[in-house]
Amino acid sequence: MGPIGRAMQARIDREPMTEDQARDLGIAYHVALECMLRGTGDEESWSTVTCSLNIALVLAERGIGAEYEPTLVRALDGAFRAKLRAQRTARWAYDGDAINDIREAFALHDEQMKVALVGEVRAALREVHRRIDAGNVYREAA
Repeated sequence: MGPIGRAMQARIDREPMTEDQARDLGIAYHVALECMLRGTGDEESWSTVTCSLNIALVLAERGIGAEYEPTLVRALDGAFRAKLRAQRTARWAYDGDAINDIREAFALHDEQMKVALVGEVRAALREVHRRIDAGNVYREAA
């Protein structure tokens, strides 16, 4: 990317997400959650939900909804339980506690997306990828 492209990107990064951007991003993780809830989920659906939860966690760690960090951790624990169960049963589904926690976490994440700057969301996604590459994404489920 040249200097003009970098300058435009820096300007965009300082802007809030538009309603359309936030809605479009939200559609993907809400659809993935619905697949998981209907019993038609697969590893890709699970991964989309979990990635969104991790983005929400990073945003909370960086001050956007920090008071809800325990909710996000519980939701991630529930997602991890589903992964462990899928490894045993080949069925991708959440338990009741996970469903409640993930719904609450997604309500928070929807609000985060209304206030986060484009650059904050991009930085959170980069951090999630960095954690994945380092093998540091999941906490041990309770």
